[in-house]
Amino acid sequence: MELKLIGQMLRRWSWLLVIGGLIGGGIGYAISLYQTLEYEARTKVLVMEPLGNGVTNATDLNDKELAETYMELLVTQPILESVGQKAGRPVRAQQISTMRVRDTGLLEVTVRDTDPQQAALVANVLVEVLIEYNEALQLSRFASSEQSLELQVGEIESELSQLESDIEQRSEQDIETQRLAIEQQKLELEQQIFALQGEIARLEQDVDDLTPDALPNQLPPPLTLDQRNQLNEKRTQLAQKQFQLGLAEETYFRLVLPEDPLTAGNPTVDSIQNLEEANLELYRQLYSSLQSNYEAVRLARLQNTPNVVQVERAVPPTQPIQAGPLRNIILGAVIGLLLTGTIAFMLEYMDDTLKTPQDVTNVLGLPVVGYVVNESSMDKQEGTPYVSAHPRSPMAETFRTLRTNLEFASVDKSLKTILITSPGAGEGKTTVATNLAAVMAQANKRVILLEGDLRRPRVHKALGMTNQVGLSDVFRGQMDIRDVARYSKVKDLAVITSGSLPPNPAELLGSARMVQILARLVESASVVIIDSPPFVVADSTVLAAKVDGVLLVIQPGKTHAEAARTMLAQLDRAGAHVVGVVLNRVSRKTSNYYGYYRYENDPIYTVENSATEDGDSNGRRKGLASMFNGNGKNVNGKISEEIAS
Repeated sequence: MELKLIGQMLRRWSWLLVIGGLIGGGIGYAISLYQTLEYEARTKVLVMEPLGNGVTNATDLNDKELAETYMELLVTQPILESVGQKAGRPVRAQQISTMRVRDTGLLEVTVRDTDPQQAALVANVLVEVLIEYNEALQLSRFASSEQSLELQVGEIESELSQLESDIEQRSEQDIETQRLAIEQQKLELEQQIFALQGEIARLEQDVDDLTPDALPNQLPPPLTLDQRNQLNEKRTQLAQKQFQLGLAEETYFRLVLPEDPLTAGNPTVDSIQNLEEANLELYRQLYSSLQSNYEAVRLARLQNTPNVVQVERAVPPTQPIQAGPLRNIILGAVIGLLLTGTIAFMLEYMDDTLKTPQDVTNVLGLPVVGYVVNESSMDKQEGTPYVSAHPRSPMAETFRTLRTNLEFASVDKSLKTILITSPGAGEGKTTVATNLAAVMAQANKRVILLEGDLRRPRVHKALGMTNQVGLSDVFRGQMDIRDVARYSKVKDLAVITSGSLPPNPAELLGSARMVQILARLVESASVVIIDSPPFVVADSTVLAAKVDGVLLVIQPGKTHAEAARTMLAQLDRAGAHVVGVVLNRVSRKTSNYYGYYRYENDPIYTVENSATEDGDSNGRRKGLASMFNGNGKNVNGKISEEIAS
């Protein structure tokens, strides 16, 4: 059943779905025409950890962090500017996307551009610039240490060259001149020692500041990579200064020791040469130490530099990344269908009107005893009910089905008075009442159609009658019920219109006089059908308590469930007997759902009571009086005087 409801909903909203699909497909096609084609070039880069990284070092970056670092580095402004200069066109970060290949050290770099050649060029240049930038970045971390060591090595080389030259060219010189030179050297050594002691103290303080303090029984917190590099650099400089201080002190002590011939007051050329050779040896040791430190710094830089290698060069793509026109059209149509389907679902969900017999059963708990297909000509029919003017139409057959269902509904108790009403105005209750009265009269029943709507009467218009006199005149006592009953164009069907409109219709319909009127009508006819006002006024509730059965007219898609429930609750409180529901103005698109079929081309189809539908002239001539007393007498269209008073 749920599938049927879904199918019914899809049929109702098929026009909206078709429009949504067409609009979506059109938008997709327009996008295909005006979109700018873009191409993607891909390259792969291998990022390897530095050789000097220890697996137990908590400050090192793991594979994921290292890959993410270089992914961010690729879109930094310095690299983009450098790539733009080499590629000859500005490069934006939005053109570049990177992705780490799962469980590997590979990075997939994607570059998007409107030119396939330019996309491949930018991708390859990007990797080249990244490699250069990586080496320059790592070199800057050790640049100060390497420069300092290179400067010291150069100074020591100069001193060694000077000492070697002095020793080779030395001749007999004045001892006093040598002594004065030694004194000058002592003074310079004292100044150098004092300066080195100050620098050593400052470096020791820097090392203490960079060394983390640990709480008792706890490990010190890990250093960052930059902090660790700074600490190593400070320690290297401290070791160099301490070595220089030791060398300066040792040289100074050689000059001031008592056994020194210069200080003993007996300097000789040989002793001075021996001293210079000792200084030369010290400088050679210092030079060797500085060379070792310089190589150690270079090795540390190489070991701490991540290796970046391009493993797959980018090639110009052959196909754009945008979908083709057909795919865009299909995608747009699907999106359009989804959007319109959502709109239709929301409208259907918020719509609380009764649409199907299942809705009537679920909401009201009443059976559907009749279906009337939407026929515009039926509502416009005036002078003669539609079933009389078109006795062989499928519409006439639907009313015969309704007549039969009402007969089955009154097996235990005959329905002598039937009230036709609806929850709201404009749902076609007058049309149902006139055509039901006509089809019952065609079954050789004496039927009286009573206009019970004393506010907006419509029965006289539907049957082409005047409304000068009617039910209201009977209430005022000006005329008898037999005086206001008039012929219709249908045999055995009498009509009592409303007459002039009273100011208090609810009070009149609920009075004892109305009970007497109904009793007289029941005595004179087989069935009395009352067309009442909608349930927006109290008139219908008043009448419903006085009739044998109430027939509700509901228009699918218009009658709201809450209004129908409210009406049914009022009828229950009034003690009315509701025999069922007639679904009026059912759409032809959904008529098959309700069980309709076309009878026009069915050769087996025969019309019930064909003699009546073809017109029985003898029966028509019997007139209105025979309906009441059977003697065939009438005067000027009035009921026979023999009607029981």
